[in-house]
Amino acid sequence: MNASNCAFGRRSMLSGILFALAYAAGMPGYDVPALQFVCMVPFLDMSVRGSSVRAAAREGWLIGTLASLPLYYWISHTIAVEGKLGWPVGALAAILLSAYLGAYISVAAAGARGLHDRFGDAGLWFFPFFWTGLELARTYLFFGFPWMFLGYTLSNSELLCQAADLGGVYGLSFLLALCGTSLYLAGKSWSERALIRVTLCRAAPAVAAVLFLVFYGMIAIRQESPAAGELRVGIAQGGVDQSEKWDSSNQREILEIYEELTRRTSDAEAKLIVWPETAAPFFYGWKEELTREVDRIGREAGVPLIFGAPWFEPDDGGKFYNSVFFLDSRGVPAGRYDKRRLVPFGEYIPLRRLFFFFQKLAEGSPEDFSTGKAPAIFPVEGAMVSPSICYEAVFPMLIRDTVLEGATVLVNLTNDAWFGDTVAPNQHLAMVRLRSVEMRRPMVRAANSGISAIIDSRGRIVASEGLFRKGVVVGNIQPGTERTLYAKTGNLFGISCIIICFFALLNSNARMLWRRDFLKRKQRL
Repeated sequence: MNASNCAFGRRSMLSGILFALAYAAGMPGYDVPALQFVCMVPFLDMSVRGSSVRAAAREGWLIGTLASLPLYYWISHTIAVEGKLGWPVGALAAILLSAYLGAYISVAAAGARGLHDRFGDAGLWFFPFFWTGLELARTYLFFGFPWMFLGYTLSNSELLCQAADLGGVYGLSFLLALCGTSLYLAGKSWSERALIRVTLCRAAPAVAAVLFLVFYGMIAIRQESPAAGELRVGIAQGGVDQSEKWDSSNQREILEIYEELTRRTSDAEAKLIVWPETAAPFFYGWKEELTREVDRIGREAGVPLIFGAPWFEPDDGGKFYNSVFFLDSRGVPAGRYDKRRLVPFGEYIPLRRLFFFFQKLAEGSPEDFSTGKAPAIFPVEGAMVSPSICYEAVFPMLIRDTVLEGATVLVNLTNDAWFGDTVAPNQHLAMVRLRSVEMRRPMVRAANSGISAIIDSRGRIVASEGLFRKGVVVGNIQPGTERTLYAKTGNLFGISCIIICFFALLNSNARMLWRRDFLKRKQRL
């Protein structure tokens, strides 16, 4: 009996390790193809083979942490090198973040085991709803960290990612989880030598999901409207080293870099020029001499300029913002956007009374940054351009807000130098690409150290500049005007998944109580 249990446990752990490897390797930055369709097979095998719900949760947390480490190891670089806190602190931060995200996978494993215990194999058909609901929860719980969901494994496939305009990244995650569940149940039937028709019926949802992604992608790409009213845009990628950016003695040299890049972009006939996040490393509007220099660069370019810089607002006690500024073709300030979703511990310290010993990692202001209140729209050549800053682009609803306000072109200003030469810049770019597909809006992504890219409304990269280079990116985009189903409904699909799981578990509890009550009454008789 003990030997049997030991073998049972070894197979469960082996399945967990296979899931961790497949889950991580299928993500952007590694991009091993097809793994996203099958990674849930070993995960479900691990979960169902656990000796109990608690054991499944324990193994799920361990395997979830293991699966997360290859995806979030870059946190150690951000804290150790850019934050100057040392590698021991950086390594600890990466492990803690991976353990936190592993907790969601732990809940998924416990949920799969619980569904199987209560409904048998049929209960696992609820698992895709459960997994999708957990991803939505991760977007909002605590500080919110919607980084690298399962659906992002399709973002680099022009064909397979198009269905994101229906249910967002959550819809793609659901389809992939459905594929894994279907294949697991079909494989189980095959191993148990069930009837062929049972195995085929269980495999049918996986086949249907893949065919849907393929054919929907083909239709979506073919239905792209012909080029009309194009806008030629340009990006200035300064490639300024993070260690030099906030040294006041380098401010003029940095502006000279962007002046030269802006001139090259203007010579390429761009009608809109975008600089990265905090490309102007000073308080724009308050440092008069440097502010006049930026205005002059914009005026001489003769086209609208969007750039990032910190901003100080003296009203309401004085607040600091990570902001985007808009200069019209005359070099006159015509708009400002303040970042609405800040990076915890990067731009502000949450629960400061508890974490009083922490200092925020991002430079640019002596105090925590404050949160902006609303999206902004900048008119350019008949297009309505809406900016986001860095981390905001991983929150679909923030981008949706701008589209509902009338944005036809999306702009994302970021500084990915924090990530170093890791998988994170590729991950960040992949998530931004999916925002374009979800909303059917082109995206102009200006990154200080790369990867800067011009992305069309189908998520395709029109032009780009790689990591740690100084250069310009110029290309044509077509402003989008259609309103996708995802733009109309938001996270309704993800919320529906949570509701379905809630009622499924509620119904199962009611059935169990009824059965227990029935057995008690039968014993009395």
